Amino acid sequence: MTAPGLLAAVLVLASAGCFRAAVGVRRRAAVARRLLVAAAGRDRGATARVPVPEWLPDRLAACDLRVDARRAWAGWLAGLGLVPLGGLAAGGPGAALVGALVTVTAPVLGWRLLRHRADARVEAELPAAMDAIARGLRSGGSLRQALAEAARASGRGTGALSDDLAAVSRACDHGATVVAALEHWSARRPSPGVRLAVAALCLGAETGGAGARAVDGVAATLRGRLAGLAEARALATQARASAVVIAVAPVAFCALASATDDRTASFLLGSPAGLVMLCTGLALDAAGAMWMARLTRVAP
Repeated sequence: MTAPGLLAAVLVLASAGCFRAAVGVRRRAAVARRLLVAAAGRDRGATARVPVPEWLPDRLAACDLRVDARRAWAGWLAGLGLVPLGGLAAGGPGAALVGALVTVTAPVLGWRLLRHRADARVEAELPAAMDAIARGLRSGGSLRQALAEAARASGRGTGALSDDLAAVSRACDHGATVVAALEHWSARRPSPGVRLAVAALCLGAETGGAGARAVDGVAATLRGRLAGLAEARALATQARASAVVIAVAPVAFCALASATDDRTASFLLGSPAGLVMLCTGLALDAAGAMWMARLTRVAP
């Protein structure tokens, strides 16, 4: 068997396995829902476990994605099975391999981008939330009550910070201490502003209650930090735009050359040497993009 044929066989088997796993996840999710509905009148505490990774719900919540974890996991597995098969049918083993690589890496890149945007929204709304917590403390309420009030006040914004504060409030209602609930929030969304706010609130809770003046000081510090970051991002805009052009240009040229010249496409996607060159070029381009992103990243 030739190398392309062996690669095609491996991709077919891997795609079939992923698609079968996705179908199994969907079926188990449907059975779990039926069992919960049937047992709702007898045992409301009954739960049915669906085999999804433990990190996926927290990852989706941190990215502010209101998606069922079971459906997200099943959809990714189905895509991992169907995209390589479609590439194999359209362009041979090379296109199938590229499709598999894109399907594997796209969620990681998407999560990083969406989490960065969600963190940015939370950071932008955090000073107003700290002001709401300070108002609650100044009116005589406890830190737990102030957090619940801040969650309701933050609900008028984008929703990311409101969901985080609501999760902290629910954890406190279920028996967790305020410090434990805040530390879990900091671990799930480890942005610098959240870490600063959590550290200040935890320190106040452990020493006898967070003072309104201290929380006001944290809010002022967060506003000053956001102003400095906005200025730094404005100064780095041109460098980031140049990095994007340098990273995208080789991929765009390769796609244009493959679309206009059948010999280029057949060499890159239909021969072992072309596949090696294509994968090596994509890897080097990705490494260069990551390096340039690190160089132009604004330090928090």
